[in-house]
Amino acid sequence: MMKSIVLGCLGIIFSMAGIAGAQPISYQGHLLDGGMPAEGLYDLECRVFDAAVDGNQLGQTVVIDDLLVSGGLFSAELDFEYEFDAASMFFEISLRPGASVDLHDVLLPRQQILPAPTAINATFSVLAQNLTGTNWSDGGVSAFEGGLLLFGEGDDRAIINRPDALTADEFFGVHVTSTLTGGMMVSNEDALGVPSVSYAVAGAVGATHSYAAIGEKGSEVGTWVLDVGGSVALEATSAGVASPQFRYPTSKTQAVTVAGDVFHSALGTPFIASFFGGGAYLTTPGSNDPLVAPILLPHGATITRLVGRLEDNVPAADISITLTGAQSDGNLVAIAAVDTGGVTPAAGIQSLASIEITKGSDVVDNFTTGYYIRVFSTSWPGDSTMRVWSVTVEYTIDGPN
Repeated sequence: MMKSIVLGCLGIIFSMAGIAGAQPISYQGHLLDGGMPAEGLYDLECRVFDAAVDGNQLGQTVVIDDLLVSGGLFSAELDFEYEFDAASMFFEISLRPGASVDLHDVLLPRQQILPAPTAINATFSVLAQNLTGTNWSDGGVSAFEGGLLLFGEGDDRAIINRPDALTADEFFGVHVTSTLTGGMMVSNEDALGVPSVSYAVAGAVGATHSYAAIGEKGSEVGTWVLDVGGSVALEATSAGVASPQFRYPTSKTQAVTVAGDVFHSALGTPFIASFFGGGAYLTTPGSNDPLVAPILLPHGATITRLVGRLEDNVPAADISITLTGAQSDGNLVAIAAVDTGGVTPAAGIQSLASIEITKGSDVVDNFTTGYYIRVFSTSWPGDSTMRVWSVTVEYTIDGPN
């Protein structure tokens, strides 16, 4: 009677933990007898095979007599004295009532052994017991919160899903083989939590990047923040990227060019200013009215050079180009200038450059100063033999315009 009941009505549910290495396996089972939870003592014989049917037995047979089953539940420590390294492993159990002297009844089918995660207790790191190697140790309770699992002595490497580090600089690595996005995840269960990664040197945290689901002002926009030295260096949301003090590692040289077609007469004298006609010039012979054009320079930039492209084929007069600052107090400051004095008149475009910059006025201050280009001659010939084609102002800057 027992045999038919066991074979037709018994079921087993189990979990396996710590299967790495030749060490005992924690086995938990649920036993039904006649459709009801079993009660009392039972004798067990446990084996592991490399196939679901037939196959080879792995390790020794574990025999347990008079195992107590209460409410259908039982547990046991099974030591098969086997390194569980087979590609496929299947668990077979045979049992009989504890008072019986009959043969054990084999429960079929065999069940495949699948490792289950091992929990880390808040006061004791159970995982440390099941990891091989001497680099792992149980740190007990952390000084901050929860259990503490320690690895390495400072020069050990922890590499996941890869046989070794990729470079000598890699001490922690995560690898995935997939056509999908994959990698390391840092998470927080609390809706107001802020998952983060920090960087420390000699025990002092120097930088942290973090993510907050709720924005700083209570908005529902997620915010990614890079904090350096206790100050926000970069902040990014779906709306854009912001930085209170974004700076280049080294200053960059940039330039603004004013084309000839934007110049006009300062005093209303007739003039021509055409990009297609070739620059700007006064059309009244003998006039000394200057041509002017505004120029926009980034605040905080340092002016380094002025380059004028012009034509002066008039022996009797020269032409000068000046970068001028009109200050809020009414003063005009010549910051940089070039002229054709001492240059042999010639047809065609000439390029004249000046690196002599008026110190104290070389840093652009858009709060107090407006900037413009002034082109002057003591006697314009009234035709294109003297004209300005374009003017370039070069500067250096530490951050984006």
